[in-house]
Amino acid sequence: MFRSISSRISYMVAVVVVISTVIMLFFIDSTLEKDMLNAQGRTARNTIRMGLLYLQEGKQAIEVYRDNVYRERKQAVKDAMSVFIAQLDSFYSLYKSGVLTEAQAKEAAYNLARTTRYFNNDYFFIYSENLVSLAHPDNSIEGRNLSKSQDQKGYSFGPDMISKGTTEGGGFLDLWWTRLGSEEPVPKILYVQPFSKWNWIIGTGTYVDDIESSVAVQKVELIKDLQKGFSQIRLAETGRLFVFDNDKKVLVPPVGAGPNFADTVNLNTGKSLLHDLKDIGKQGMWKLNYKVLRGDGTEIEKQSFVRYFAPLGWYVASTVPLREIHAPVNNLIMKQAGISFAILLFTIVFIYYVVRKICMPIQSVSKVAFLVSRGDLKEAKTVFYKNNDQDYLKKIINSENLEGGDKKFDEVDHLVKSFHTMLITLNSLVSQVQRSGEMVTGSALKLGSAIGQLEVAVENQAAATQELGSTSREISATSQELAHTMNESTEVAVSTGNLADQGLLDLDVMSQSMETMRDASGGIFSKLSVINSKAANISSVVTSISKISEQINLLSLNAAIEAEKAGEFGQGFSVVAREIRKLADQTAMSTLDIEKIVAEMLSAVSSGVMEMDKFRQQVETGVSNVEVLGRGITGVVDQVRSLTPQFAFVNEGMQNQSEGAEQISSAMLQLSETSIQTKDALEEFVSITEQLSNSVDTLEEGVAVFRVEKES
Repeated sequence: MFRSISSRISYMVAVVVVISTVIMLFFIDSTLEKDMLNAQGRTARNTIRMGLLYLQEGKQAIEVYRDNVYRERKQAVKDAMSVFIAQLDSFYSLYKSGVLTEAQAKEAAYNLARTTRYFNNDYFFIYSENLVSLAHPDNSIEGRNLSKSQDQKGYSFGPDMISKGTTEGGGFLDLWWTRLGSEEPVPKILYVQPFSKWNWIIGTGTYVDDIESSVAVQKVELIKDLQKGFSQIRLAETGRLFVFDNDKKVLVPPVGAGPNFADTVNLNTGKSLLHDLKDIGKQGMWKLNYKVLRGDGTEIEKQSFVRYFAPLGWYVASTVPLREIHAPVNNLIMKQAGISFAILLFTIVFIYYVVRKICMPIQSVSKVAFLVSRGDLKEAKTVFYKNNDQDYLKKIINSENLEGGDKKFDEVDHLVKSFHTMLITLNSLVSQVQRSGEMVTGSALKLGSAIGQLEVAVENQAAATQELGSTSREISATSQELAHTMNESTEVAVSTGNLADQGLLDLDVMSQSMETMRDASGGIFSKLSVINSKAANISSVVTSISKISEQINLLSLNAAIEAEKAGEFGQGFSVVAREIRKLADQTAMSTLDIEKIVAEMLSAVSSGVMEMDKFRQQVETGVSNVEVLGRGITGVVDQVRSLTPQFAFVNEGMQNQSEGAEQISSAMLQLSETSIQTKDALEEFVSITEQLSNSVDTLEEGVAVFRVEKES
């Protein structure tokens, strides 16, 4: 009959869950992949930072080693210089003591400088203060002015040598110089010191290429340590770290890389991978996404992070295939999709069960509301008690705290109990309205029958009144003629006696008519009394109908309130409540009209009863007068028969009779007018009765749509 609200709610919940699941998976797919990439990037950057820290430590260790070796070497050079200066001092002492001449002493010094060797073929030399070579193992240098000379790297060492060679305590210089017998420049440390006795600059130097070689060995050891350490570091599954220098020479290749790794080409730029990484590192950037060819010819996307270590001129970089970053995301999404699907099925089944459990009373109530809207209260009551659990109904119906907001009950429980109360109340109300309608219909029928009888009686009364009026007029005319006749001649005494006899007969007839009129007046009075009583009964019935309509209006208002509380589930019953309220309002309006008309009818009938009572008294007076008149006429007849001279008295009596006849005629006219008014009032009462009957018919049609369970 109706779409199941539980199914609709279950569908909506299922749609919401499905949409939320899809959105969640989409969100996971987009955000998790980004998070994984960011996490991988953070891992790579942190790993590279660790490698840079290790390089920093290695660089510091190498620098410490170099500084120590250089310091020791410089100290050895200074020690050798001290020995050489001591020998020069001995030559100068020989000169001063006169053993040797100054020239011999100087020449001995020169020869000593040319021939002395120490360490790794290191030597001494003697320059003048303006840096002219006086003695040097290399004969090609002697006699030359070296103040503007440059080493193999373009360093003009002359000014510095003069400055430090003429300063007490001397000083060291670093330059590139060729070994004796060699043409390849190597790094060298010079130490110069003044020999003020002869204004010389004494110098010596040591080649430190062996130191740099030992430092290079330290770098090789550092590279080996890096290779060993990087071999233990893994990014994703196959991602590795590697190191290369400014010359794009791979110092630490990634584990598993081929011998041609340095020649790897970035397919996105067409340049070598190391070239692109070097540019990224020089610019201070971190990340590079690139594409390379595998050995089998397939393309693969990778991601690298790189950082430049300026002290050594090295670059520390990582390389990770992107598919290894995406794979965990895809696996996680598949697992999440499976879990979400299982949760979705469980949620749908659980929601359907719970919603169906909750909505079953609502479905039952909706069917009951539909049957109530059709007026089938009997079937609605049957469906209500059939479709709901009996124990549940007993608990809800017998609960005294339901209206007090008991927390054990919810809105559905309130709705079920409200419908239970509504069915009982509405069934009782409609049954009462139907019974009241039947009573009003019966009363209207009885009232119509009484009115019909009253109409017949009034018509008979009117006919009798007209006949009595005609007779009264005839009596008046006859009395007048008799009066004139008595005045004209007494000779017609016999005829007068005969006429008196005839008048006596007429008086008998008039007496009978007056008796009939008196009886008719009594009947009219009793009928009007009955009408007055029935009108009072109608007033009580109208009052009952008014009270019933007020109860219907109140119940319809309560039903509308309950329907409003029920929301959309009470809309059907709200329509029924409004229709019942409209019908109650129509009944109340019709009842007011009936009450007004009945009040007018009561007023008219009461007036008619009073007039009829007055008329009845007048008729009884007339009857008494007729009886007196009859006795008088009898006496007149006797007197006429016995004594004609007394006819004058008869004439006087006839005059009295004529006046009485005129009074009777006037009373008959008044009675005729009263009868007409009574007839008009009866016609108006008939119209009121018809309106009452129509109102009762409308009320019966309104409640006829309801099928109720008869109360025992």
